[in-house]
Amino acid sequence: MYDHKVYVPWRDHYGYTWWNETCAMVLEMFGLPGHKFIFIPMIDKMVFEFKDERDAFICKLMLSDRICRD
Repeated sequence: MYDHKVYVPWRDHYGYTWWNETCAMVLEMFGLPGHKFIFIPMIDKMVFEFKDERDAFICKLMLSDRICRD
């Protein structure tokens, strides 16, 4: 159901503010998790999984300086 993924690596040197801003950007654009996307924290990255390919593409553009390759 959530087939379109955006990977954002954990980066300790950026600190909590960086992560708060990243998550806030996603929440402001797509709302709370569950409707358009879900997120899965992993050891080395956070994965935002989207239902719609277009939403995932918009997220990748919005977070282009923060994401990693699949």
